[in-house]
Amino acid sequence: MRKFILSIPAKAVTDTYTATITGALTPLTPYKINLTDDKKPGMRTMAEGREGYARLISRIATQFPDALSRADNPAELNGLLDYYSNLEGNRMAILQNLETIEEIQLGASADIMTLADRYKSNLEISRQNDTALDLAMRDVDTWNSRFANKGNDNKSPDKE
Repeated sequence: MRKFILSIPAKAVTDTYTATITGALTPLTPYKINLTDDKKPGMRTMAEGREGYARLISRIATQFPDALSRADNPAELNGLLDYYSNLEGNRMAILQNLETIEEIQLGASADIMTLADRYKSNLEISRQNDTALDLAMRDVDTWNSRFANKGNDNKSPDKE
Protein backbone atom coordinates (compact mmCIF):
# COMPACT_ATOMS: atom_id res chain seq x y z
CA MET A 1 0.00 0.00 0.00
CA ARG A 2 1.40 3.38 -1.00
CA LYS A 3 0.45 5.95 1.60
CA PHE A 4 -0.20 9.47 0.43
CA ILE A 5 0.07 11.07 3.86
CA LEU A 6 3.59 10.48 5.12
CA SER A 7 3.42 12.89 8.05
CA ILE A 8 0.61 14.74 9.78
CA PRO A 9 1.27 18.28 10.96
CA ALA A 10 0.34 19.29 14.48
CA LYS A 11 -3.22 20.56 14.82
CA ALA A 12 -1.76 23.96 15.64
CA VAL A 13 -0.38 24.13 12.07
CA THR A 14 -3.77 23.59 10.44
CA ASP A 15 -5.49 25.86 12.98
CA THR A 16 -2.96 28.63 12.28
CA TYR A 17 -3.42 28.16 8.53
CA THR A 18 -7.21 28.46 8.88
CA ALA A 19 -6.87 31.58 11.04
CA THR A 20 -4.45 33.11 8.55
CA ILE A 21 -6.73 32.46 5.57
CA THR A 22 -9.74 33.79 7.47
CA GLY A 23 -7.78 36.85 8.60
CA ALA A 24 -6.64 37.50 5.05
CA LEU A 25 -10.19 38.68 4.26
CA THR A 26 -10.09 41.41 6.90
CA PRO A 27 -8.52 44.10 4.66
CA LEU A 28 -11.29 43.52 2.09
CA THR A 29 -14.14 43.84 4.60
CA PRO A 30 -14.82 47.54 3.84
CA TYR A 31 -15.07 46.69 0.13
CA LYS A 32 -17.20 43.59 0.48
CA ILE A 33 -20.49 43.48 -1.38
CA ASN A 34 -23.36 41.04 -1.04
CA LEU A 35 -25.27 40.18 -4.17
CA THR A 36 -28.56 38.43 -3.54
CA ASP A 37 -29.41 35.38 -5.59
CA ASP A 38 -32.23 37.44 -7.14
CA LYS A 39 -29.77 40.04 -8.44
CA LYS A 40 -27.22 37.65 -9.96
CA PRO A 41 -29.24 36.19 -12.85
CA GLY A 42 -29.43 38.53 -15.76
CA MET A 43 -26.54 40.76 -14.64
CA ARG A 44 -24.45 41.83 -17.59
CA THR A 45 -21.00 40.85 -16.40
CA MET A 46 -17.60 40.50 -17.96
CA ALA A 47 -18.01 36.86 -18.88
CA GLU A 48 -15.47 34.98 -20.96
CA GLY A 49 -14.36 37.04 -23.92
CA ARG A 50 -15.88 40.28 -22.65
CA GLU A 51 -12.79 41.55 -20.84
CA GLY A 52 -11.10 42.25 -24.17
CA TYR A 53 -14.21 44.09 -25.31
CA ALA A 54 -14.29 46.21 -22.14
CA ARG A 55 -10.57 47.00 -22.43
CA LEU A 56 -11.03 48.03 -26.08
CA ILE A 57 -13.88 50.37 -25.14
CA SER A 58 -11.72 51.74 -22.31
CA ARG A 59 -8.80 52.49 -24.67
CA ILE A 60 -11.08 54.21 -27.17
CA ALA A 61 -12.87 56.20 -24.44
CA THR A 62 -9.50 57.30 -23.04
CA GLN A 63 -8.39 58.40 -26.51
CA PHE A 64 -11.66 60.24 -27.21
CA PRO A 65 -12.92 61.53 -23.84
CA ASP A 66 -14.83 64.38 -25.50
CA ALA A 67 -17.08 61.82 -27.19
CA LEU A 68 -18.43 60.77 -23.77
CA SER A 69 -21.05 62.60 -21.75
CA ARG A 70 -19.76 65.18 -19.29
CA ALA A 71 -20.66 62.89 -16.38
CA ASP A 72 -18.40 60.11 -17.70
CA ASN A 73 -14.70 59.87 -16.97
CA PRO A 74 -12.62 57.17 -18.77
CA ALA A 75 -10.41 56.90 -15.69
CA GLU A 76 -13.35 55.28 -13.86
CA LEU A 77 -13.47 52.35 -16.29
CA ASN A 78 -9.66 52.11 -16.32
CA GLY A 79 -9.63 51.97 -12.52
CA LEU A 80 -12.26 49.24 -12.42
CA LEU A 81 -10.37 47.19 -15.01
CA ASP A 82 -7.16 47.49 -12.95
CA TYR A 83 -9.07 46.53 -9.79
CA TYR A 84 -10.56 43.54 -11.59
CA SER A 85 -7.06 42.40 -12.63
CA ASN A 86 -5.83 42.72 -9.03
CA LEU A 87 -8.79 40.68 -7.80
CA GLU A 88 -8.00 38.03 -10.42
CA GLY A 89 -4.57 37.64 -8.83
CA ASN A 90 -6.30 37.19 -5.45
CA ARG A 91 -8.68 34.63 -6.94
CA MET A 92 -5.82 32.64 -8.46
CA ALA A 93 -3.95 32.57 -5.14
CA ILE A 94 -7.09 31.31 -3.38
CA LEU A 95 -7.65 28.65 -6.06
CA GLN A 96 -4.06 27.49 -5.66
CA ASN A 97 -4.60 27.18 -1.91
CA LEU A 98 -7.90 25.36 -2.46
CA GLU A 99 -6.33 22.90 -4.90
CA THR A 100 -3.52 22.14 -2.46
CA ILE A 101 -5.94 21.52 0.42
CA GLU A 102 -8.27 19.42 -1.76
CA GLU A 103 -5.39 17.20 -2.93
CA ILE A 104 -4.07 16.72 0.62
CA GLN A 105 -7.60 15.92 1.78
CA LEU A 106 -8.10 13.49 -1.12
CA GLY A 107 -4.86 11.70 -0.24
CA ALA A 108 -5.89 11.49 3.42
CA SER A 109 -9.29 10.18 2.35
CA ALA A 110 -7.70 7.47 0.20
CA ASP A 111 -5.40 6.45 3.06
CA ILE A 112 -8.34 6.40 5.47
CA MET A 113 -10.40 4.10 3.27
CA THR A 114 -7.44 1.80 2.61
CA LEU A 115 -6.92 1.38 6.35
CA ALA A 116 -10.66 1.13 7.09
CA ASP A 117 -11.06 -1.63 4.49
CA ARG A 118 -8.02 -3.50 5.80
CA TYR A 119 -9.15 -3.17 9.42
CA LYS A 120 -12.67 -4.31 8.50
CA SER A 121 -11.29 -7.43 6.82
CA ASN A 122 -9.26 -8.28 9.90
CA LEU A 123 -12.19 -7.56 12.21
CA GLU A 124 -14.47 -9.78 10.09
CA ILE A 125 -12.06 -12.68 10.56
CA SER A 126 -11.74 -12.11 14.30
CA ARG A 127 -15.44 -11.58 14.97
CA GLN A 128 -16.11 -15.30 14.57
CA ASN A 129 -14.20 -15.95 17.80
CA ASP A 130 -15.28 -12.92 19.86
CA THR A 131 -18.91 -12.29 20.84
CA ALA A 132 -18.31 -8.68 21.90
CA LEU A 133 -16.59 -7.96 18.59
CA ASP A 134 -19.42 -9.64 16.72
CA LEU A 135 -21.92 -7.37 18.49
CA ALA A 136 -19.81 -4.29 17.68
CA MET A 137 -19.50 -5.33 14.03
CA ARG A 138 -23.29 -5.45 13.72
CA ASP A 139 -23.15 -1.66 13.55
CA VAL A 140 -20.91 -2.08 10.50
CA ASP A 141 -23.35 -4.58 9.03
CA THR A 142 -26.20 -2.10 9.58
CA TRP A 143 -24.15 0.71 8.06
CA ASN A 144 -23.39 -1.37 4.97
CA SER A 145 -26.99 -2.46 4.55
CA ARG A 146 -28.13 1.17 4.64
CA PHE A 147 -25.39 2.91 2.67
CA ALA A 148 -23.66 0.34 0.46
CA ASN A 149 -23.87 1.05 -3.27
CA LYS A 150 -26.55 -1.44 -4.27
CA GLY A 151 -26.29 -0.53 -7.97
CA ASN A 152 -22.64 -1.61 -8.20
CA ASP A 153 -22.16 -5.14 -9.51
CA ASN A 154 -18.50 -5.18 -8.47
CA LYS A 155 -17.99 -6.46 -4.96
CA SER A 156 -16.44 -3.70 -2.88
CA PRO A 157 -14.55 -4.40 0.36
CA ASP A 158 -17.31 -2.91 2.52
CA LYS A 159 -20.00 -5.19 1.04
CA GLU A 160 -18.55 -8.50 2.17
